[in-house]
Order: sequence, then C-alpha cells, then structure tokens
Amino acid sequence: MSPRGESMIERVVRVLEAVKDTGSARTASEIARCTGIPVPSAHRIVAELTRLGILDRDADRRIRIGVRLWEIAARSAGLPTLRESALPYLEDLRAVVQAPTLLSVLDHNDVLNVDTLSARQAGATNVTQPGVRLPALSSSPGIVLVAFAPPGVRDEILSSAKIVRFTEHSVVDRAEVARIVHEARRVGHVVARRWISLDSTGIAVPILADDRTALAALSVTVPFAADAAAELLPALHTTARGISRAYRLHSPDPRIALLLRQIRRAIELG
Repeated sequence: MSPRGESMIERVVRVLEAVKDTGSARTASEIARCTGIPVPSAHRIVAELTRLGILDRDADRRIRIGVRLWEIAARSAGLPTLRESALPYLEDLRAVVQAPTLLSVLDHNDVLNVDTLSARQAGATNVTQPGVRLPALSSSPGIVLVAFAPPGVRDEILSSAKIVRFTEHSVVDRAEVARIVHEARRVGHVVARRWISLDSTGIAVPILADDRTALAALSVTVPFAADAAAELLPALHTTARGISRAYRLHSPDPRIALLLRQIRRAIELG
C-alpha cells in the first residue's frame, strides 16, 4: 500500500485513466502531476506498463494506450460479447422506431453507454456517444439498471449515489427518485421526460438475465414533443428479450464467468 493507503492496482488504474482521459499523449511527469502520484512512482508504473505493452511510448517519450490493452479489451468475455449479440437487434429497432438507440450497462454508480445507433433522419435528437458515463440516478437507462440490480446494489445506489440536475425537469429529490426506481421495477420500464435535455425524452427497458437482474439497459431518445412512449415500448421489450436470448446463447461457460468474477472480487478486496 502507498502512504496514502492506495493499493498498487488503484494507482495503475489512475495512471490508465489519466492516459485515456486526455486528447493527446502525456509524459510520465505530466501523468504524475494530474494523478497526484509521486513522480518516481508514476515513472515506475509507466515503465512497467510500457514494458508489458499496456502503454506505448512514442519517440518524444509521450505515453499513449498500448496495443495490448486494446487487444485485451477486444477479447474480453463481457461487453464485446454483449455488443455483438445486441447489434443486429439494435439495428432492427432503430429501423422501426426511427430514433437514436442506446445500449448501456451499470458500472458502480454510473451508467456507461456501450453502444449508440444514431437516427438516420435529419434533425434527430443528439445522444451520448459510446464510452460516455452519466450518473445512474439521473438517466432513463440508469434508472432501469438500478431497478433491476441485485437488492444490495440497488439499496446502496439509492442511498448514496450522486443525483445530478441537468435541466429544471430533472428529478433530484432522493425519495422521489427511489419511488421512480421501484415503479420502474414494477412496470418494467421508465420514461424520463426532459431529464437530460429540454427537447428529449428517454425511454428505457432492462435486458434481463436468467435471475431477472439486468444485464444491460436498452433505451431510445425521442423528441419531447413526440410523446411516443406507449407506441415504442412494445418494440423495446421485444428487442430486449431478443438480445437477452442471443447473449445467453453465446455467453461464455458459466464456470469461466464465475472464475472471472471471483478474480475481480479478489482484486477489489486488495
């Protein structure tokens, strides 16, 4: 552990985040400054990650994400498989609803946008791009992901996760947000009118695993004036069921998935 109580894994993650979050490459010293990691430690971490191919150093000694990290991400058994399983269904749904279509997952207290298919017609509502995070309790996909999370996860997020006001219509009262989450679990969807932007409505449903917890959220973003929730929900639910079946068909051996979860848990516990 470092003097600040951080594990080495936590420091490595902070270094990777610092490299990922910039639009251009950084030196090891710049990484040290922006992460608060002592310069000698940051240089050692960068040197080791570069040796392993996780990071790459160019001729000017500036650091970028390395090829090996992209390879690991591309071959992981989680999100890529979910994206691959979902993509044909997302394309069919977009063709039917003529609206931006999103696939999202829960990551701690955030909702992470895994994939977005933008609407083809001119003037379509803007949506977040893949890789963008939003507070889980402040977006339609986040609400259904929390609603269909395991009870302990749901209670923890409802009690402590950040709630952000994006517009004057955003729901920020914690008790009201909790009511909306429980209602979403009861009815199987959520409609968030003008929460993120004044001209749009988010409509989301869960993509469920066998145990009825959410693998992901499927959502569409429509113009606020359209008020099309009732007519779009059947297509959303049908698509979510199709993605769930396709994902389970192609998902890895459950024993391998269990082992991966155990390894991740061990890392988190330090």
